[in-house]
Amino acid sequence: MAFIISWISVALFDISMLSGLIVAFVYKPSIAYESVQKLTYLIPYGNIFRELHYFSSEAFLVFICLHVALELAKLSIKIDLTSWNYSVISLIVLLMLMFTGYVLKADLSGLSAGQVALSLMKQTPFVDTFLPLLEDNTLFIWKFYIWHILFLPLILTYAIYKHITLLQTKYFIVGLGITILLMMVYVMPKDIAFDVDAQNVDGPWFFLGAENLLVKGISPLIVDLVIIFPFCLLFAFYFVKDKRPINYLLVLWLGAYAYFTFV
Repeated sequence: MAFIISWISVALFDISMLSGLIVAFVYKPSIAYESVQKLTYLIPYGNIFRELHYFSSEAFLVFICLHVALELAKLSIKIDLTSWNYSVISLIVLLMLMFTGYVLKADLSGLSAGQVALSLMKQTPFVDTFLPLLEDNTLFIWKFYIWHILFLPLILTYAIYKHITLLQTKYFIVGLGITILLMMVYVMPKDIAFDVDAQNVDGPWFFLGAENLLVKGISPLIVDLVIIFPFCLLFAFYFVKDKRPINYLLVLWLGAYAYFTFV
């Protein structure tokens, strides 16, 4: 089952990449918001490709989390350290890709999420060293754009290649079917124009827990530790003999983060 899910995950990644290439032909960082609106409302089938890109990425995140969860459940099965580490790296990079993509919408919610992330980095020791990689008032969107279309996809592609090199056509079709089903059932979040008086401007759903902790006055350093805690556990999973405590801690973290996300 874990292998089937991993194959579907790779198929969803391929769909996200292919649809993203089409979106990239229209997207212009210098007029980011305007180009997104042009893609959505003016270019024939533009919104379809945008939704393909969005929902395949969302489904990819769900399936890669499912794959990791199933591997965590195999307490008695020895896993390969390199393969496991690449799967964890894939999950981290995917979250970074989805976050930078959210910022690239360049609407009120996207730019606000980017500013919150930069503020969080700025107030965290050591992490603030990496600020120049993203922070630039004149090239704000451009830096997120370069990371989203170049560096992060390359890292993710390499990590996936090292983790699993097999992809069968039937799983690509399954992945496409899942994406189209999501497009039919769910509505992609609407872009928020800058002239709208929005009471609450939220970031991507997987970042809401961190945002809510910051709103409650929790130290940025503590919030950073909350964010990296599950990934530290995942990397440690291979080296711990009794793996059950790690699974319990991951479930506890997931429950707590879900609470701060939705309550």
